[in-house]
Amino acid sequence: MTTTEPTTGPCVSLSTGTLSPDLRVNYSYGMVLGLDEFVQEQLYHQEKTYRHRRLLHGYGTSYGLQVSVDPAPDSSGDYVVTVGRGSGIDQWGREFTVPESQCLRLQDWLTAQEQAHPGIVEEHTEGSGAATIYVVASYAECLDGLVPLPGRPCGTGEQTQVASRVRDSWTVELRWDPPEMPRWDSDRRLGRLLASVAVVEQPQGTFPDEDALLAAVRALADIAPNGPGDIDEFGTPLVAYEIARWQAGRIWDEIFAIWVSEVRPRLEPDLITPSQSSDPAILLGALQMYGLSTDVNSIYNMHVEVAGRPSLLNTQLIQELPPPERIDREPVELVTLVPSPPTASAFTIDAWFHLVDYAVTLHGPIQVTTETGATYAFTAAGKPSGGSESPTYANVWTLTPPPGFKPTAGQQLSARFESDAVVIGGGWTLNQWRDQRGVRFLNTAASGGAVLAYTTANGTTSTLLPEDAQNEPTAQDPPTAANITPTPFVTITDTGATAEQLDFELWFHPEPRGTRHDVIVQTPQVRAYDETTGDPLTVTGPTQDPRHGNIWHVTTDAPAGDSPFPAYVRFVFPTEDFTLTGAASGSTALASWIDSGAVEFTGWDRGEASIVVFHRVPAPETEKPDPAPAGRGTSRAKTAAPKTTSGRGQKR
Repeated sequence: MTTTEPTTGPCVSLSTGTLSPDLRVNYSYGMVLGLDEFVQEQLYHQEKTYRHRRLLHGYGTSYGLQVSVDPAPDSSGDYVVTVGRGSGIDQWGREFTVPESQCLRLQDWLTAQEQAHPGIVEEHTEGSGAATIYVVASYAECLDGLVPLPGRPCGTGEQTQVASRVRDSWTVELRWDPPEMPRWDSDRRLGRLLASVAVVEQPQGTFPDEDALLAAVRALADIAPNGPGDIDEFGTPLVAYEIARWQAGRIWDEIFAIWVSEVRPRLEPDLITPSQSSDPAILLGALQMYGLSTDVNSIYNMHVEVAGRPSLLNTQLIQELPPPERIDREPVELVTLVPSPPTASAFTIDAWFHLVDYAVTLHGPIQVTTETGATYAFTAAGKPSGGSESPTYANVWTLTPPPGFKPTAGQQLSARFESDAVVIGGGWTLNQWRDQRGVRFLNTAASGGAVLAYTTANGTTSTLLPEDAQNEPTAQDPPTAANITPTPFVTITDTGATAEQLDFELWFHPEPRGTRHDVIVQTPQVRAYDETTGDPLTVTGPTQDPRHGNIWHVTTDAPAGDSPFPAYVRFVFPTEDFTLTGAASGSTALASWIDSGAVEFTGWDRGEASIVVFHRVPAPETEKPDPAPAGRGTSRAKTAAPKTTSGRGQKR
C-alpha cells in the first residue's frame, strides 16, 4: 500500500527492510525509538483498518458526494459539474472526505482532453454525439506543515525544510470509462441469485436442483470481469431455484462457504494486499449526454445517472430494515375437471383453468388415464360463450373421449396437461409461466412440468391434493384421499385426576399405515377446552416419554365448579406449528405431512388447520351419575347399565 516517503532522504536509508503491515512495535524500557518505530506503528494500525474495511464492509459512498450538472451561470453555454461534500471508502479500503462541494467546467475538461489526445471526443461519440462521462473518486494524501530542518553531517545543505504532516485528501475526476468494480458487481449478483431461491416444504422438481444452484454461485467469479451489464437485465425470473426447507440450513452453509473460499479470492482488487496497478476509484455518477462535440454548445440533452454507484449503509439503518417479504408460494390449483352429468347424451370433461386475467389454448390431445391404468387421447376444444364459435383462447375447454369410451359410475380419471400443450395468453408454456411468475401448481409431475388433475365420472369431482413430487399417480397408488379411511391421530389415556388437575398420556399416530415407525413427533402443540363451558384449560407440558418418541404427557387444569366430574375435554392440535421428524422426511409441519402423504385423520379440520379430539374423564374413583336437573324429580341412585352380548342385541 501507499507509504509516505520524506521529501528527500538522508545519506543513511531509513528503509531497513523491516517495515511490514503485520508488525507492531514491542515497547520496552530503555529502548531507543527512532523513525522506523514511529512509521511502523502508523503502518500497522493504518493497514489493519484498511484491511478490515475491505474484508468486512466493502466500498462505496457512505454520505453525500451527490453529482449534479447545471448550465454555467455566465450564459456561456458551458456546463458546471458539481460533486457535493461527503465521504466514502475507495476500493483499497481507504476512507476519504470531501469537506466542501467541488465543481468543474465541462468545456475546460473537454478542451484539456482534446489537447492531450487529439480526436478523443470523436472516438468516444463515434460520430453520433451520444457519450457518457463518468465521475469517480478515491483517497489521496499530500505532505503538509513544513518545519525547519537542522543541519546534519551527511546533509547536502540544500534541504532546509521538511513536511511534518501527512494530510488526508481526495481525488475527484472525470473519465471516459467507468472504474472496474468486480467485487461490487459480484456482491449484487449473489444477492439477486439468493433472492431467486425459494424455500419450500416439498420441491416440485420443475426448477434446477441444488447442484445447479451451487454451480451458479461458483460461476460468479467467471463472469465478474463482464461488468455490471447483466445485473438488472429485464426478464430475470422471480424464482429460479427451489430448495426443501429441511435442507435449507445445510445448503446456505455450502453457498456461503463457496462464496468466501472460492469466489471472493478470485476477485480484484485482492483483499489482503491490493495490487498497486489496480484502480482504487469508486463510481459517483455517469453524465449521459447527446450532441457532444469539442464544443459543449452542441449538447442538447444531459442528465446524471446514479445506477451502479456503490453505497455503504450504516449499521443503525441495517438493524432497522425489515426482513424481505417472501411471496407465499403454496401450490395453487391450475385446472378443475368437471365431468358431464349422467343425463348427458355423451360423456365429456370440462377443464376449467384458473389463471386470473389470462386465458389458455390447448395443443394436441390430452391424455386421460383411468383408475385401472388405461390411457386415452381426448380431443380439446375451447368452450364457446354467448353462442360464438370455438375460441382460440378460453378459460374452459371441453375434452371429448375417443369413440367407444364409456366410463362406469364412480370411475376415477386423471388428465395430464403437458407443459408445451398448455399455452397461456402471450405465448407462455406452463414452465415459462412458472419461471416468470414464480408460482407452483398443485399436482405437478416430478419431471417435465406436466400438471395432473383428477375427477370422478358421472359428475362427482374429487378434491385435489398436492401430489408427491417423487411419485406420479398409478393405478395401484391413487393420488387422491377420497378412498382413504380416516384413522385416529392420537390415543388419550387418563393417568390421574384430582379436583385441581387432570393428567393425560397422549399416544400420537402420525404414520397410521403399515409397520414403519420412523416418523416421530418433534414439537407437539396442544390446546384444551372445557366442552361444557367452552373455557380454555391451562396446559402444562407436553413432555416426551423416554420409552417412545410418540408418547407424550400433559397436565391441564380441572374444569371449574364444585363437581368437575365427569369432565368433558376438547383437545385441539394446531397442525401448522406441530412438527414431525423422520429418517426420510426431515422436519416438517403436520399440516404439510397430512397433505403430502394423503393421510386422513379423524377430527381433521382443513379450514382451521387443526385436529380436534374429544375425551371424557370419569371421577377419580367411583363415578356417580350426574345430578338430575332441578325440577325433574328423578332419583340420584345409581342405575345399572344394560347388559349386552356382542352381535346378539340387548338382553332383556
